[in-house]
Amino acid sequence: MTRSTVVLGCLAATLAAALPGTHAAGPQDRAVAMSRKPVAMDPAWRQQVLDVPGTFVRPTSVTAEGDGGTVTGADGVLREGGAAATLATTAPRGARLVIDLGVLAGGYVELGIRRASGAPIRASYAEARQYLGPDGDADPDPGGFFHQGRTLGTDDDPDGRADVHAPPRGPTVLRSPGLRGSQRYIAITLDGPGSLTLDFVRVRQTTFPGAYDGHFLSSDPVLNRAWYASAYGLDLSTARGRRTGAGRDRPWVVMDGPKRDRTVYAGDLQLVALAAYQQGGAYRRVLRDTINLFACQQLPDGTLPATSLIDVPCEPGNPGPPDGSPPGFEPPGEAGKVRLDGFTLLWVVSVADYLRFTGDRAFVEPLLPVARRALRFFAEHAPNADGGLFRTADYGGLAAQNWHTPDRAAGVDATTNAAYYAALRSLARLERSVAGDRDAAAALDHRADRVRAALIARLWDPVAGAMTLNTDDPRRDPTADANAAALAFGVLDRERARRAIAYLNTHLSSPYGTLTTRHTDNPYMTRYISPYVLAQESLGRFRHGDGAGALGLIRTAWDHMVRNGPGTPWEEAGADGKPAVPRPGTSLTWGGHVGMAHAWSTAVPALSMNVLGIRPLTDGYRGWAVEPHPVDLRWAQGDVPVPAGTVSVRWRRGAGDDSFVLTVRAPEGTSGRVAVPLLGKDRTIAVNGRIAWHDGRPSGDAGRGAHRVGDTVVFEGVSGTATFAWAG
Repeated sequence: MTRSTVVLGCLAATLAAALPGTHAAGPQDRAVAMSRKPVAMDPAWRQQVLDVPGTFVRPTSVTAEGDGGTVTGADGVLREGGAAATLATTAPRGARLVIDLGVLAGGYVELGIRRASGAPIRASYAEARQYLGPDGDADPDPGGFFHQGRTLGTDDDPDGRADVHAPPRGPTVLRSPGLRGSQRYIAITLDGPGSLTLDFVRVRQTTFPGAYDGHFLSSDPVLNRAWYASAYGLDLSTARGRRTGAGRDRPWVVMDGPKRDRTVYAGDLQLVALAAYQQGGAYRRVLRDTINLFACQQLPDGTLPATSLIDVPCEPGNPGPPDGSPPGFEPPGEAGKVRLDGFTLLWVVSVADYLRFTGDRAFVEPLLPVARRALRFFAEHAPNADGGLFRTADYGGLAAQNWHTPDRAAGVDATTNAAYYAALRSLARLERSVAGDRDAAAALDHRADRVRAALIARLWDPVAGAMTLNTDDPRRDPTADANAAALAFGVLDRERARRAIAYLNTHLSSPYGTLTTRHTDNPYMTRYISPYVLAQESLGRFRHGDGAGALGLIRTAWDHMVRNGPGTPWEEAGADGKPAVPRPGTSLTWGGHVGMAHAWSTAVPALSMNVLGIRPLTDGYRGWAVEPHPVDLRWAQGDVPVPAGTVSVRWRRGAGDDSFVLTVRAPEGTSGRVAVPLLGKDRTIAVNGRIAWHDGRPSGDAGRGAHRVGDTVVFEGVSGTATFAWAG
């Protein structure tokens, strides 16, 4: 190498260092460059959706099994109008065709018959393959409440989990006489010797068609499956009332689950609604009509019925006096003989949540008298001897129950009083924002503070470091629901929350999710796993900074349910992880009554409201927050439908956490707060190509108003599309 070459090389290096844009990019330059490129939305989320578009759900596979007959051309039922399957039997319920729809489907089951002779045709339905008997997954016990597929609802009459059809004289389509709420597996056989040529089997869908204008996708396929399985469980748990309101379409409502009860529970709704707001804008109308079902059924004492039929004629804006259900629309059967007072409280919370997520003041305002009367009842039954806490009892000649019926419920219950605290806060918000009554709001907040203090004083066990179930429970049992509700509704301070989470981890953890109790013989709580409680627990863990625990819970429980069932989360699971929870001494001795698709078993709120971090700050998302919790994920994206359009979030982190980029897109006319995770170090943050945070403080116009909160930097007044990035 010549001397001149060395000199020229040094000169080039000096010039490169001096000239902008010619030197190697440092962290600040990388952040600026990254913030100029919005994170793109990956369309692969559409492949996760379980909803089947169109009128029918058709089989994905078929098998032949059993003795006493023959089956030829079984695959013929997979395609309409082509080759057909032929079933010939020599004995009652001998050979049979087992149809797998691939997913659960709710609606009318239709059989395309070409020829049939001899014995009647039997079609049996089950959510899970292991329960597919001659009567489907119906309770075989004649004394069981759900014997032969009985439900509380009326839209599926005549109800049942099997149908028997007389062989038709010629080609025809046989339809189940009633709606069949949910099935993935259908067995076709004959009740004696005969033959059947079957063209097709299909389910004519009757559930709400989810639009999925809200969605979620992340670097973890288990979490993705949990989100979409939960979302589809909600879609399945919908029904359309038969009546037509004045000038209105027949209303859609959300039931507890598609297979069994087929009625509406206000307590389920509070949690389910948090999911529905995330996954579809059209669900706002569904939730409005579901909330409204209870408004005109308030009892004279101020409480709401335990459950409601799906088509009670309650018109929005006119709840009427508290004189019970309209004649002919009383709660069905056994449900009319019990109280679920905690669900009245959760209805009040649902009303306030509805306003927060929709901004629909016109609907909410007429419901204020209903909510006020409801909380007046609880004030009248919250004696000073209990510190102002509500005492569950058999008021008005109706037996007391709570969310885990039929366990014993009498006493000062932790979960019910956590809901009481939340309802007081909710009504205070409504008084302040809708009625403009600051004095009433202040009085309610004062009551809430008193309830919270009394709840901790009476039911917090300082030795265990956890909330106990009930003052009348002789075991003083720290149960999962007591702690999940206290975490989710904000009853606990940060230190107590930390200890409660530690108790759940140490004493109630199982390979399939959090157990309700350690005990096998507590009359106040059956030992099993409740995804309803797990959904609350996951929200509560995120609320108190345990995102790792929340995602771990979803990865454990939802993954187990989805992989070991029909593809949706279950109503409950046994301590052994099986979808069966017998209740000895009750009519619920057969475990197969458990629904294997249930709206309250949802992972959607925890993921959309925390991993994406999208929440309303003001009613109707005119002001919003995006505060993502990355936890251990590499990237996540999703949309949440809001009244003005869509809030979209996409974030990703670099290898070894050497970078982070977050794109937020919000509709016109809205603005919000964005919290950028720092992942443990101070960072230089750029926004849309400009440095906005440097050396621990705001920088330039882009950083105006930015401030540090914990391990995030918060930017206020964000609107339109903004991309935030840091590197190094």
